[in-house]
Amino acid sequence: MSSTTYNITPGRFSRELPVTTQAHFKSSTASTNSTLIRGSAGTVFNIIVHNTHSSGGNNNAITLRFYDKATAPVVGTDVPMIVIHVQTNDSKEINFTSGITFKNGIAYSITAGNALLNATPVSADGVQVYIGYI
Repeated sequence: MSSTTYNITPGRFSRELPVTTQAHFKSSTASTNSTLIRGSAGTVFNIIVHNTHSSGGNNNAITLRFYDKATAPVVGTDVPMIVIHVQTNDSKEINFTSGITFKNGIAYSITAGNALLNATPVSADGVQVYIGYI
């Protein structure tokens, strides 16, 4: 699956964002999903991740890792800035009032393991990620 970007205007939802943001949505492929959202400085305001991944170890938990990079991450080598674990058949919604600033760019990966530098692929369409950013 490919990534899609939507424009979202504040005030249309119960939780207003402080600025007009863009939205990134991706349904996982059978890989580590090394993805570059923005190749220059940016800010993430909210993240929603849903895990229905059904293969691999660690009780099918997944890990969403964010990297401060201007290129897609090298999964298993690059050290992430933020690490979010999500158990199987679970969702997490995280909102940052002031946002999390990335100086170089906004990139992420999704893996089936929870070690810091894990590179175990997830299943296709097993994880859905929404990221609101500028």
